[in-house]
Amino acid sequence: MESIARACPHRTDIVAAMLQTLRESGKNTAGWLISRSRPGYRYRNCLFLLAHMRCGSTALSNILCSRSDVSGYGEAHIRYDGQGTLGRLALNQMRRGGWKPQAGALFDKILHSRYDSRVPCEFFEARAIFVVRRPTDAIRSIVNLYTRLGRVEYRTQEEAAGYYVERLAALEALWHRFPARRRSGLTHEALLCDPDGTLAAISRRIGINPPLENHYVSLAASRHGGGGDPLQSGRHSRIESALSRAAGGDGPLSGVSASLISEAYDRFQRLSTLFDDDCAG
Repeated sequence: MESIARACPHRTDIVAAMLQTLRESGKNTAGWLISRSRPGYRYRNCLFLLAHMRCGSTALSNILCSRSDVSGYGEAHIRYDGQGTLGRLALNQMRRGGWKPQAGALFDKILHSRYDSRVPCEFFEARAIFVVRRPTDAIRSIVNLYTRLGRVEYRTQEEAAGYYVERLAALEALWHRFPARRRSGLTHEALLCDPDGTLAAISRRIGINPPLENHYVSLAASRHGGGGDPLQSGRHSRIESALSRAAGGDGPLSGVSASLISEAYDRFQRLSTLFDDDCAG
């Protein structure tokens, strides 16, 4: 097919689409076979970090994936919408160097709703850690990241704010579907202000034993190919206790409507309250 594409340039797009379809079909088949070959590949054995971009999720993923009982590295970009998905997750981890065949838990970090908008009921048998960050800090950080990477997405604060609002709405809907004993929620601010205490609380809440410890090795896969933070992750081996607020604080965002900013803060406050109420209960 590739030779046909070279001979007929006007058919390149069609051929590329066909090749992509074949690749996806192959991945789905391999994923299905892998999922059937190991009885442990079930949602009840999964650990998901459900969050949005630029909320400290890479550091927390590194802590989780540095354990011998957790297989993963960061964001695998897997759609949880059909049979063989967990096999595809394992296949992705094999390709990226994050697979631990003897680990009891399969890990993935999900930051975009296209990956968890059509999940099966069994998805909610997993354990889930939710993380959110204050709107202005998160939105500025998203734009800064994509600008530094030279990417065309999220080049404006309005675009980043739209993503933030949509993602927090999706996270709230997902939160309510997990049993209380299988979910834990925290804010970026809490994680940075008291990392050790926050990690201990997560461990108690969803039954991670031995408890999480504040140290990690930053896997290369977590810094490349969209796996995690490509800027800071490799420079650290633990979460340092610090003030989480970025310079600029709550100053106005550029080009973002007042209604969108208001909705962003409302979504953040709603989730933060749900997290606090869950801990209190």
